[in-house]
Amino acid sequence: MKPALRLLFYIILNVAYLSFMAWIVYAVWTHKIPFFWIFLFLTLFFRLPSVLTAYSRYAMEDDQYFLSLPIKSNIPSMITPDFITDVIHQENVINTILNDLRKTRQIGYREEWRLGLITPDNDLHNKNGNSRIRLKRTAVLNSTDYFKRNNVAVRNGVVIPLGQPKWTYGLDTKLNQGEFIDIRNIRMEDNSSITEHRSRLFPGFLREDGFPIRDTYPDGDPLTTDRGGTIVMNKDKLIVIYPRYFVQRRLIDDDGNLVDLGIDEDLSQNTDFEVELRPSVSRLLLQRTSRRGYVPVVRYRSYPYVSDYILPLLDTPMSASGWADLFIDPRGKGKLFISREKTETEWYEMMAKLKQLFDDVLAKRSYHLLGLTKDKTLLNYYLARKMDVLKDYYVIQDWQLP
Repeated sequence: MKPALRLLFYIILNVAYLSFMAWIVYAVWTHKIPFFWIFLFLTLFFRLPSVLTAYSRYAMEDDQYFLSLPIKSNIPSMITPDFITDVIHQENVINTILNDLRKTRQIGYREEWRLGLITPDNDLHNKNGNSRIRLKRTAVLNSTDYFKRNNVAVRNGVVIPLGQPKWTYGLDTKLNQGEFIDIRNIRMEDNSSITEHRSRLFPGFLREDGFPIRDTYPDGDPLTTDRGGTIVMNKDKLIVIYPRYFVQRRLIDDDGNLVDLGIDEDLSQNTDFEVELRPSVSRLLLQRTSRRGYVPVVRYRSYPYVSDYILPLLDTPMSASGWADLFIDPRGKGKLFISREKTETEWYEMMAKLKQLFDDVLAKRSYHLLGLTKDKTLLNYYLARKMDVLKDYYVIQDWQLP
């Protein structure tokens, strides 16, 4: 959909939504409908911020955020593994990657960031159905559940203001467009009686609300973000694009340890989000790349742990022919996955094999997710077997930032 048509669609959607709310008020006031319809009005009212901000969440175009890359290599007629490795070893590409990875501890202007707590009493995987894990509590920076975007919305926190299970707190930290700040340096507002005796710094504020966040982590700090970009060929030049196809999300267990399942592609959820135990497929990235006629070269992305495998628990590299994925851990070590030529049926077969592997390993812990993530021996076994499956579908190479 073209940007102008998309904007028109969301304008019509907003007008229709507001008109329906106004009609409910009028109809109740004139006794044309029963009074209990007012509860529908209240439901619509509390969802109003999400509706009004839907355009900004879904309509961000990648051509607003791109960097041209002057490449020394000759641009080939077809993307080859040799060309990909040549590109990611060039100085200007490395500098671009480094610049993006420096932001893994930071959050940007109006960037939504979700934190969810998984506990052993609610981590059961249903392998035969829609396996969703309901989180014990959640916190969302810059939540669209509220008209004021500069906020953190907490659901089921230990502190329950006015008896409400969900409450939105303002931030004292103010950012301008294009600015970033270390998540641990975010400061809360102190001009409210509700926050008068609360911690001013964001990590302490989270701890007071029942999130077992530590002051420091030698590895796998949950107060971080996923950073990266996608290098594509645009006619006769290479560019890096940054389309918004996922939401920043971090999950922790009851010990405060990071649980990295992969990226969160659900742009529609807010503070009441759940976790679905299935790998991401980067659908929006594939669509936007195809729609603009880009030829993919390599997607690079940060990985939050030091690891020999450098793979999320559920996510895979791009499961489509013609793509390459580079995962980079905090040491600067990386794994490059260059997809082999496979049919769509073969990619589905890969996903089925990985699901069966995940189910079989989780069965050893009675299908409890934290039973797997807390058992390092079993976790390493699972990741090693996952890598064995991927070798049939990708050319896998080690990589290192200089």
